[in-house]
Amino acid sequence: MRGTAHLVAAFLILAGQARGGPTPPPSVDGLMGDWGGARPLCVDREGDGAGIDFGRVWVRSDSERITMRLEVGTEINLQNGNAITLLIDGDANPATGNAAQGLGVELAWTFGERSGTIWHEGRAIRVEQAAIGLRQAPTVSSREFEISIRRRAEDKTRIMPGPYLSIVILDEGSAGADRLPDEGGLTVALSETPPPPPLPVSLERWDPDDIRLLTWNVLFDGLFERPAPFVRVLRAIDPDVICFQEIWTHTARQAADQVSLALPDATWYGVHLAEGHIVSRYPFLDARPIDEAGNYWALIDLPDERYDTDLCVICAHPPCCDKEEERQRELDGIAAWIRDLVTPGGIDLAPGTPIVVAGDMNLVGGAQQVQTLLAGEIADEATFGTSHRPDWDGTAFAASNPRHAGGRDIFTWRDPRSSFAPGKLDYIVYSDSVLKLGNAFTLATEELAPDVLERYGLHPRDTLEASDHLPVVADFTPTVSRARTERAE
Repeated sequence: MRGTAHLVAAFLILAGQARGGPTPPPSVDGLMGDWGGARPLCVDREGDGAGIDFGRVWVRSDSERITMRLEVGTEINLQNGNAITLLIDGDANPATGNAAQGLGVELAWTFGERSGTIWHEGRAIRVEQAAIGLRQAPTVSSREFEISIRRRAEDKTRIMPGPYLSIVILDEGSAGADRLPDEGGLTVALSETPPPPPLPVSLERWDPDDIRLLTWNVLFDGLFERPAPFVRVLRAIDPDVICFQEIWTHTARQAADQVSLALPDATWYGVHLAEGHIVSRYPFLDARPIDEAGNYWALIDLPDERYDTDLCVICAHPPCCDKEEERQRELDGIAAWIRDLVTPGGIDLAPGTPIVVAGDMNLVGGAQQVQTLLAGEIADEATFGTSHRPDWDGTAFAASNPRHAGGRDIFTWRDPRSSFAPGKLDYIVYSDSVLKLGNAFTLATEELAPDVLERYGLHPRDTLEASDHLPVVADFTPTVSRARTERAE
């Protein structure tokens, strides 16, 4: 679409949406399902970009944010290695802001550089992700992304006052690079509808017999260095099994003792290698390191009077950031270990024993690593053997995908001092052929209302002070029967 014809078409799309009432922005989770059947604001011409070849773009807004869904035509990592720049003319007025691409730009953001510039009252202000409240997903490579930005900067500067804004998206990385739209800008009518109210918060198990698993990267021994917020959060969550990461200078026995400060009515057990610790209110039947890095496997003895099976747990913490090859190697090793759990002739395990893999996975590179975690797709089969679907029924694991308690965000890590936007780094995946998922949530105390904090004995800054990672929780009901397990034995 080009020129006036494009603007008329875009306005008709917005008018059509308005007839049915305002549609709130989707969650930024990288799953795309909540965009429904909405028509895109623009469909860019296919094949007109060298490398990046923009496709469709959708835009929604409320009084606080704009949220976009963008197709980029090839698999990339949005936070690295690209020169995609988003230009936002926050009042659709070319006479204000910085003149560029026919717009008066209030905000320019270059995704691969993880930085941008706000123009306000004649000043150019360099900003990073926290200043604009950037949310984007997925954190791994993809051909499409969700992006959300606050309409006011961190210092309350209004960068999208409306009532309209105009946007241009550029690939500035090479000659003949793509531009969306091909000419002019995309004009969007901004909604002043408030964001949806918080969802009801319930941290309780839906079934008192559910097995509650918690994974938490405690940031440099935070469980011991900053115990007070951990004690309050552990007491509120009341887990049965915990996968801790980044306990560097303390043993699993010490970690179990620390958990007992919050939950003294149980006997706590612990196993570990290196900095990955598994702590459980039930004893361990077996526990072994998967590798020398600290990824660890344990078989937990669930009470026979309540459960017809035991529980396999893998606590994982592959390396972060740009250590792509090392991270893939550890994930390959975990996938091979699970293959040996579920195939005859491997580790001696009763068929149908539920398996959960939890931890700070640091999945910030290629999407292949998500496939290794979920589907057992081993990249280096020469070293680790053949790929194998990890669930007992020959399918992939399921991802729990817990959202923030009371909210819609899915990120599990955030650091306002970092140039990287908040992201989903912590995972709980499981064998859904023998486990049913119950309540699942990620806890960010800074987002909870005062009455909710009081109900659970929490302080508003507990998760902020504890770690840069949030505690991630999933409840499970085993669905394997004792008869099936005994026949297998």
